Amino acid sequence: MSYKICKQNDDCIVLQDTGGIIDFVFGIGMAAMGAGIIYLGWFGYQDTGEIFMPLIIALVGSCLFFPMFKRNRLTIDATRKEVVKTKSWFGITKEKETVTNNNLSLLEMSGFITGEFNAFFDRQEIVRHHYALKFYSFPEWHITIRNVSTMINVVMFFEKHFDTDLALVVQHKRHKFSTKGLLKDHKPTALPTGDLVHESGFQQLTIGGMPFTSLRFWLFAMSTIGISFFISIFILFFSESVFTPYVSLPVQYALSALLIGFFSWVFFYRAAGTKLRIYNDTLIVKHGVFNEKTYKRSDIIGVVNITRNTYLVTRLGAEWLAFRLPTQHSYAIHSWLIPYLKH
Repeated sequence: MSYKICKQNDDCIVLQDTGGIIDFVFGIGMAAMGAGIIYLGWFGYQDTGEIFMPLIIALVGSCLFFPMFKRNRLTIDATRKEVVKTKSWFGITKEKETVTNNNLSLLEMSGFITGEFNAFFDRQEIVRHHYALKFYSFPEWHITIRNVSTMINVVMFFEKHFDTDLALVVQHKRHKFSTKGLLKDHKPTALPTGDLVHESGFQQLTIGGMPFTSLRFWLFAMSTIGISFFISIFILFFSESVFTPYVSLPVQYALSALLIGFFSWVFFYRAAGTKLRIYNDTLIVKHGVFNEKTYKRSDIIGVVNITRNTYLVTRLGAEWLAFRLPTQHSYAIHSWLIPYLKH
């Protein structure tokens, strides 16, 4: 399991390693099964009077029943300047470790991927992205965080209230978690040539997508809209005997229109890419045609690659920008953004 924030205010963050609804339902099922096995052990003792075998059965049931009531928590207290890790059973704390601000020299962020090998051979397998925080302290801790936004949220809390240094690992190299520290070797990287990352206007950068002057743009447009058009013709005119007994003709027209609309939307969305635009005191992040978010420039940390995803990192969390973008390109985006940031 990975930690998620279960409580947060101005002076404290509490993280807990409980999962989502699936983990909760699974835990309830395991606890119920464990309770049933314990009951069978007790019932066997009442029926036969033997102690040894019913005791073993009850112990097996306990292994399934009691983990449901175990809680691991991490409490970050800004008032006391300490981080406390606890393990509790039925609400009673059994283990407790404390790290004070003086004992914490560095907080390191990293990301890693699992399941790639299995997913390569079986497309139904899921490639999982994990995010971790490593506390360089005594005792030394290493915890897994549920998602990158939660990790950034926790790190921003440390930056505000603690005196420890912050670092981010990119391609096995540690970077200081700051605007200038996220540069490659502390030197700006020029924008690459090509359409993958390019300036598309005044104080505007486009990531991915294809410009209207590109031959690839028009080939992609003709292929996507053409495929939807020919599929619609097949549905309406060449498949009467297949679909008409089951789907009425007006519904077929509606489905054809939706199909053409969907492929056209895919075309415009892919062609538009993600745009970063500086406007007055804000940074506008525009995904596709309609999805747009606005951030204050003073809240922007920069752009980084984590687990093959490129993120815009802000003090309010992380904003996804692109997938499988070369790390060199993310350095270039970060370098382009630095002159516009206010710190």
